[in-house]
Amino acid sequence: MNTPVDSQKTDHQLEEGARTISSSPMTETPVVVILTPELNDPMFAEFWQFSFDQLASKFKEFGVRAIAAPWMTTPLSSDTSQSFIYIANLAWGYHYYPDRWNSWLRNWPKEIKLFNSPSLLLWNTRKTYLQDLKNAGIPIIPTLYVEHIDEKILMDTAAYFNTSDLMVKPQISTCSFNTIRVLVGSNDFARAPKSLSTSDAIAELIRLDAIDSMMMIQPFMSSVVQEGEMSVFVFNGKVSHAVRSNTQPDDYRVQFEHGGVTTALKEISTEMLELVHAAIAACPEIPVYARIDIIRNTRTGHLCIIEVELIEPNLFLEHASDGGTAFVRAILQACSHNSHSEDNSK
Repeated sequence: MNTPVDSQKTDHQLEEGARTISSSPMTETPVVVILTPELNDPMFAEFWQFSFDQLASKFKEFGVRAIAAPWMTTPLSSDTSQSFIYIANLAWGYHYYPDRWNSWLRNWPKEIKLFNSPSLLLWNTRKTYLQDLKNAGIPIIPTLYVEHIDEKILMDTAAYFNTSDLMVKPQISTCSFNTIRVLVGSNDFARAPKSLSTSDAIAELIRLDAIDSMMMIQPFMSSVVQEGEMSVFVFNGKVSHAVRSNTQPDDYRVQFEHGGVTTALKEISTEMLELVHAAIAACPEIPVYARIDIIRNTRTGHLCIIEVELIEPNLFLEHASDGGTAFVRAILQACSHNSHSEDNSK
């Protein structure tokens, strides 16, 4: 059984939603602060502006002004008003400064709204959160967590997973940062493009200054090449849209930085929907925005979670039938709900 993705509200219903938001308990029109990398960061400068402009134009349709600000320098000094809303979804590069990021979240002022919430962003920062999903009975990619990498650990893990093909990733990472594919006890590199031998993997991790970092190791799932990675977007608990990301023939990574190609997913299977809703329910709180990344476990034949992205996922709003209206509505409704809850608690 399949469910159409584009079961969005009609134009009339969208207009009703806009009127509901405009008559919300907020006492003044909010200013949305979309958190970004440093504005002159050479690694991201050419990319975040497009996503910001896309979001800013959507917020403008609701009469809301959006501005950009580097996450490191926020909250802004003028933040005494409850009308400021901060969104972390373009805080690219946080994984380069994990200590600063964690401290920033822990010290976020309680009276200033940040979405997703600081506690939820903290939970999602280190990928050990996948263990929480597993403990909740949700299928995930089989994962072992280690405090460093050496050849013995790689060999032992290959034996544990009964495979020669491993993925090694930092526990705090995004966009395949410092991620490598390792063949243990095998020379079949033609079958595993861009993979490394055990000794070359160790040398590469030393070069990346990641050999002593806390890492995670997973068996490589060939389905990511054959079927791709599916991503489902959920705003305030409601499914918005979905996409499929595919690798290049000579790669194992689906991100566009590595040549990956993403297309709209027209239908979401019942299995996928059930997995998505289970993952959302297992989060410490319902996220305002989330991207659930799913691949097929080639051993079981079933879908499983590879990531729950709550910080700065690419939202692929160009593949959403409403162009991002549901995302904007989710942010404004969450702000209205929080404001109403605060008023009632006084």
